[in-house]
Amino acid sequence: MTWLGRPVRPRAALAAIRSNRILRYNAIYLAGSLAAGALGYVFHFLTGRLLGPAQYAVIASAVAALYILNLPALVVQIVSARFTSVAAGRRQMGNIPGLLLQVSGLGLGVGVLVSAALLIFRAPLSAYLQVSDQRVIGILAAASLIAIVLSASRGALQGLRRFVALSLNTALDLGTRVASAAGLILLGLGTLGGLMALVVGPLVAYGASLFLFRGLRAADRGERAALGQLGGYAAMTTIAAIGTTYLYNVDVLLSKHYLAAAAAGIYAAASVLGRVVYFLGLTISQVMFPEVATLHARDEPHFHVVDLSLGLLAAVAVGLAVAYAVVPGLVVLPFGAAYTPVQQYLWPFALALGMLSIVNLFITYFLSIGSARFAVPLVLACVLETGLIASFHSGPGQILWMVVATMALLGAVLGAMYLAERLGIYAAVKPRTAAQVDEGSVVNKS
Repeated sequence: MTWLGRPVRPRAALAAIRSNRILRYNAIYLAGSLAAGALGYVFHFLTGRLLGPAQYAVIASAVAALYILNLPALVVQIVSARFTSVAAGRRQMGNIPGLLLQVSGLGLGVGVLVSAALLIFRAPLSAYLQVSDQRVIGILAAASLIAIVLSASRGALQGLRRFVALSLNTALDLGTRVASAAGLILLGLGTLGGLMALVVGPLVAYGASLFLFRGLRAADRGERAALGQLGGYAAMTTIAAIGTTYLYNVDVLLSKHYLAAAAAGIYAAASVLGRVVYFLGLTISQVMFPEVATLHARDEPHFHVVDLSLGLLAAVAVGLAVAYAVVPGLVVLPFGAAYTPVQQYLWPFALALGMLSIVNLFITYFLSIGSARFAVPLVLACVLETGLIASFHSGPGQILWMVVATMALLGAVLGAMYLAERLGIYAAVKPRTAAQVDEGSVVNKS
């Protein structure tokens, strides 16, 4: 086997992956994510077969609703991962149990309000979702609360770079969902049984996660982050989560509004296939996050981690874009002949979502060092993409190229900001804050 004219030995390549911590973590987390995705597919396939189309529609709607309701849980996981990484970097592992309580309490403060609103307005929400049994809304409220405390534990595992344990915990969650859904449905609980699995799986995974932090209370401790500091970082993380989620979905929603039904369906199908790039990019960013946060907390060099992650992500994005351009018919084959027009949009979608993955990686970097510099460009990009699509939407292709233009511009701006950070320009023009001076003194003392 050769690469660029040079022989490549598989054993040597495998040894290189094993010896490089970042590559090894990426391989582990990617394998875990693929396993989780497969179990998620099994859950949908199983409930669909056991319940039939009409009842399965309730399950599918509930899972889709949870993606929105779990936004606080996503924020909690990022906050937990960042401050756990900082504690690990300062060798203050004894702070982590208390940190988990702080982060969980902060998240539950928001989650309880959301759940209370769901229960208060369960009647109109049930009518909107075309669900006759209002208990469905109650189950969604419970699932969203459990997701918050589970996300705190998973964020800590991510921050400690325990990706094997994190992957196994996710697999336990989804595997329990599959088993409990099958059992409860076969016991005669029908749709409610399938929905209850959305509570049982995370609950079992949360219980198992608590055993993974035994012994940390006896470790060295230091001054914990104040609740206000956690809240400020959570607000910054919320902007990132909402902004990237908006950019990830708004084009599909607007295409449904502006295009004819058939054209909107073609656009949606191309979007689903193109999202593979973004999915793979997420694993790379999530591995990079705790590594950079830990090194930054120690005031050690960390840009090499970002550069390696950026290179991996660029290789994945370019590789998939080329594959989609060369063999689009093979990619579309499972959809059937009706979706042949999708082929022409595959590689531009891979390009657009590849650039969104790079945008997400830059945002993840800034979050890992506790910087909100990404916020203004991200918000402006959300406004720009919406305005461009509202102005230019004559067909799927035109909408798609508006997305490409927005992602390219945002990626260039964030890339320039990262380069400025890498070259020390920000440090040269802006004096360090008192908090940063205190952080540095704590690191030096440790």
